[in-house]
Amino acid sequence: MIVHFIKCEDYQAVEKKLLPVLEGYSSLFSPGEKVLVKPNLLSARKPEEAVATHPKVVEVVLRFLKDLGIFPYVGDSPAYGSLQKVLQVSGIWEVCQKLSVPAVELNEPVEVDGQRYKKIRISSKVFDFDKVVNVAKLKTHSQMVLTLAVKNLFGCVPGIEKSGWHIRCETNENFAALLVDICLIVNPVLSIVDGVEGMEGNGPANGKKKKFGVIVVSSNPFALDHAICLRLNVDPFLVYTVRESIARGLVKDYSIDGDWSSSIELPVTVPSLPVKGPLRQIARMIVRVPKISKKECIRCKICEEKCPAKAIDLSRSDIDYKKCIRCYVCHEVCPRGAIELVRRIFI
Repeated sequence: MIVHFIKCEDYQAVEKKLLPVLEGYSSLFSPGEKVLVKPNLLSARKPEEAVATHPKVVEVVLRFLKDLGIFPYVGDSPAYGSLQKVLQVSGIWEVCQKLSVPAVELNEPVEVDGQRYKKIRISSKVFDFDKVVNVAKLKTHSQMVLTLAVKNLFGCVPGIEKSGWHIRCETNENFAALLVDICLIVNPVLSIVDGVEGMEGNGPANGKKKKFGVIVVSSNPFALDHAICLRLNVDPFLVYTVRESIARGLVKDYSIDGDWSSSIELPVTVPSLPVKGPLRQIARMIVRVPKISKKECIRCKICEEKCPAKAIDLSRSDIDYKKCIRCYVCHEVCPRGAIELVRRIFI
């Protein structure tokens, strides 16, 4: 098993850099297959904002599959906004039209059982395809620390179902277990992470854009995420999904192709070291919580609508911290970056 680190400084070079590596995975596919290509389509953001997978990366993946005689489709279920709007703003709709590739919204959930969680409602459309290709974005995540290949597949859960899982899981560790379950169920045959440009700080939507200059490819999403952590000098045990993957023995032995390395500023919500045992409860008493910036807020009410705990009342610009579960969904979906993450002590 190999994790490929492909140095790529700008999106104009993606085809030249990425295609030769993809061709090494041609044997994973057979002519005539239907393949779902799952990018990161979090919300309606322009390509230069580094929130969604860049359209050039998606285009190269689609061309690669079509040249193999595959019938690719692009699909996702955005955190908010219609798939059509997100595709158009992200630039991926133009690619789909140019290549005559259909787009499919991952809705119509069906219950499936994971190793840890039962009755996970995943889009039934995922199972209409012969294979899944996972095309993620290299970004930080205020809840999970990093959002890479494993986290990207949460988009296979229809948007209306997502909020309930934050309540059901209760802790970051449990939510990571859910994400690993979903990744195992969807079982992508190939995972690609767009890190030409990504995000650091308080991602995944309102952090700081950063040029990482890399595309990462592997047939194993768990090994891929683990390898990226090491190359970013991030302790893998700090990243909840990677920690869970290691605990389940899913990070198999792998080799590295490519000498890329970089650094990343992690979210302010991340402890400087993994907190274990009795200290974990103490750490949870001193946490970052969302706070509405009255200056930046435009009262769009997306945060209020998407808050799983129903803790936000925009009529009073108020967050009920007795209800708040610190999932940071409000921070993630705010289109104006009007949700700050501030320190608060809970006793």
